[in-house]
Amino acid sequence: MEYQYGQNNETGNYQGTNDYIYYHNQTGGNGPAPEPDWKKKKKSGKGIVPLCVALSLVMGTAGGALGSGLVMQQYNKEAAAQQAAEQQIQESFPQTTEPAAGTPTSSTAESGLSIKQISEMCLPSVVAITNKGEAEIRSLWGTFTQETEGSGSGVIIGKTDQELMIVTNYHVVSGSRELSVMFSYQEGGRDISDAQIADAEIKDYDSSKDLAVIAVDLSSLSQETMDNIKVATLGDSEELVLGEQVVAIGNALGYGQSITTGIVSALGRTVSAEASGETIGSANQYIQTDAAINPGNSGGALFNMKGELVGINSVKVANTKVEGMGYAIPISDIKGDMEMMMERETRPVVEEAERGYLGITGNNVTEEINQAYDIPIGAHIISIAEGSPAEKAGLQRGMIITQIDGKTVQTIEELKEYLTYYKADETITLTVKVRNDAGYEDRQIPVTLYTAEEAGIESDNSQSQEQSGTQVPSEGGYYVPSDQMNPFGNLFPFFNN
Repeated sequence: MEYQYGQNNETGNYQGTNDYIYYHNQTGGNGPAPEPDWKKKKKSGKGIVPLCVALSLVMGTAGGALGSGLVMQQYNKEAAAQQAAEQQIQESFPQTTEPAAGTPTSSTAESGLSIKQISEMCLPSVVAITNKGEAEIRSLWGTFTQETEGSGSGVIIGKTDQELMIVTNYHVVSGSRELSVMFSYQEGGRDISDAQIADAEIKDYDSSKDLAVIAVDLSSLSQETMDNIKVATLGDSEELVLGEQVVAIGNALGYGQSITTGIVSALGRTVSAEASGETIGSANQYIQTDAAINPGNSGGALFNMKGELVGINSVKVANTKVEGMGYAIPISDIKGDMEMMMERETRPVVEEAERGYLGITGNNVTEEINQAYDIPIGAHIISIAEGSPAEKAGLQRGMIITQIDGKTVQTIEELKEYLTYYKADETITLTVKVRNDAGYEDRQIPVTLYTAEEAGIESDNSQSQEQSGTQVPSEGGYYVPSDQMNPFGNLFPFFNN
């Protein structure tokens, strides 16, 4: 079927260069059309012609005015009827499509704050963190240490007369030997090499919540720094709803602070993540957001559109099939933990020669073992050095250490890291799980630590060089040979009899 567009006109047509035929009214042409023979008559009456012309003009003007008047009258009637109908609809259904004065649009928050305003208000509360530490590398030739450096973010949450306190992720500061902080205002249009880099110390942390609080000595900060930074305002993450706009600020890729925005995609999400072979953050139920969360954003801030801190950015899904799935720890869930950590005594890392040792070897009760055999998660003791602090305190093979001075211990590596902040001759309190007929019971055991020399340990490195085969590092410079790593023999020592 052919489709024709336009009006049919018998007086003529035009064939274009395409498949369509365009018809048009031909009111003109190349001159007047010839008159038919029946119209060719003798013309007479010269005075009549001007009269006819004048009458035509008068009648045409009058007719045009009358026609226009009738058309306008009909149009006014229709407009009045339409206006009355619209008024009736508005009275029945109040108009809601147009925002009222002052109502936020897509780029403005409910409180009237734009993303630009959030950035200006909240950037002074966010810091960049650099972690220099050591990692233990295992190989066929033994275990050795290697220097590491990583970057992350933090949020200023408190200030005392002596310290500035910053919350971040545990995995940002884990294994640190040297922590440094740079404040956001130092990045703007200036040479970062001139910025004041502040040293920081860990106050406390909880790996199960992937949470840590670090402190900066106020005496080390300039007046300029104090004038340009601020403590973040805490919000209520329990008030978040799906689709609510949020802003993430952090040290993405270690390049400096960057700002991304998105919405709350989901609430109460559970995420299992690993850092340095250790499961972290398993105790959290996360805020899911499509705001970009990238490496270096960990420990950074998730703000609502009032400029309140509602989450600590922690994890993103790293998968080529997934886009826009980042996770933040809800601030309301960890507020109590942060307050408790802020009250802890700030402990610097102790030099190895002055460090306290227990004198045990051990391995880890993982979540898989816990679920399969109902054994408490913690650092499982598999041997105790003769004459060591552990032996004198009454620790025994088979006990599982779950806390040190009230801080959760999930792995032997975590216990060892905690002990780097204690000097010899200090007394710590260990919480251990002891097996009995009914299952396990808690015991509180005080232990006075020794130096490595007093415990008969030269150093971690020298001990690792004296062992052969694949070894597992443990507290106190002792290492467990691979032939002793039978999980049933280690976890159930009575099976070795």
